[in-house]
Amino acid sequence: MREGVPLLQDYLAGSAARLPDKVALVSQGQRLTYAEVDARANALANTLRARGVTRGDRVMIYADNTVETVVSFWAALKADGVATIINPLTKGDKLDYLINDCRPAAFISDAHIANVFRGPVVKSPHPKAIIISGDAGAVTTIDDPRAMTFDAALQAERSAPPPGKNIDVDLAAIVYTSGSTGEP
Repeated sequence: MREGVPLLQDYLAGSAARLPDKVALVSQGQRLTYAEVDARANALANTLRARGVTRGDRVMIYADNTVETVVSFWAALKADGVATIINPLTKGDKLDYLINDCRPAAFISDAHIANVFRGPVVKSPHPKAIIISGDAGAVTTIDDPRAMTFDAALQAERSAPPPGKNIDVDLAAIVYTSGSTGEP
């Protein structure tokens, strides 16, 4: 943990240090301990950094409530990014708007909704990384050199978190409204 005011991601690291074997997350039949969530978030954060995510960059997470979503949230913070979680029921036209508004440096999503995000993400110049969980075949249907599987993104060579540059007044997350009567 850093000195001074702790950042949100410091609480996960602290829990992993104090209670490494305690179950932190249960989702779709998976049970992950604090140490496992922290290690996966560290690995993904290192991949995000290696792909060019820097302090203040947005990391858009367009996914269901899954282990991958939780890991992505923490990884975005550990990479000094700004976690931007988007409802997976958001339609393509709204997603296109959100991508253009947010300009994410990384985009993380589930393979089963590739038909919705493929167009808006591939045409956008902003993401340096497109990370897709689930069916590995979805990466090939994206046909974009920025795309990789979530499993491949967890294969970072470093298991420690990347060195942090954020401070306590830096933005941690962006939350968009549903935009039912206008743009989000």
